[in-house]
Amino acid sequence: MTYGYDGSQVLFRQAKARSLAARRFAQQADEEQAAGGSGMERRQREKDAVITALILAQGAAEGYANWAHIQAGVRAAGTWVNRWKNLPAAARALGRPTQILVDGEQAEVTLSTAHEDFLNELGAWRNYLLHADVRARDRLREILTGNGDLTPEETETSLLTADLAETTLNHADELFRWAQSLTAIQAPFLDHAWVAFDEC
Repeated sequence: MTYGYDGSQVLFRQAKARSLAARRFAQQADEEQAAGGSGMERRQREKDAVITALILAQGAAEGYANWAHIQAGVRAAGTWVNRWKNLPAAARALGRPTQILVDGEQAEVTLSTAHEDFLNELGAWRNYLLHADVRARDRLREILTGNGDLTPEETETSLLTADLAETTLNHADELFRWAQSLTAIQAPFLDHAWVAFDEC
């Protein structure tokens, strides 16, 4: 079977568009509040855009890992985060080098702990936003409080701001660049994810 579609490109471009929209809505809310208004409707639009950006970014990350395995002819087993951890095997199957020099010794390339933590948090956000069950809520809260991003008095939804969308996309951009460097399979990044004005 021939596969000719990499959904990660489309999803990440749309995640960028929603992130840009979230920033615009946040600025409009600030301006409205400065003029004595509530800014409530604009804040809700900001939150909606952030939710969409997070879900699309997770989909793009999952899609890219699957696409890389398909291109390498390597069976993509396990969770989507495990597929990211298995990208060095896909790179080897593609004939790419998977060792780097560390302290004068050759070492296997691995997904960094920071990247894995980011993927786990992104997955937790996605599950929280789409499943809304107790397990998903508790898992996200555990990660966010462990990171110091959430106090016991705050709710997860209080973090759904344009800043979160931008930070998430920047981390995803960094992760995609690492993956492309490893596999040589085109990954979506912010500077290649062209977005038209009327998309955001």
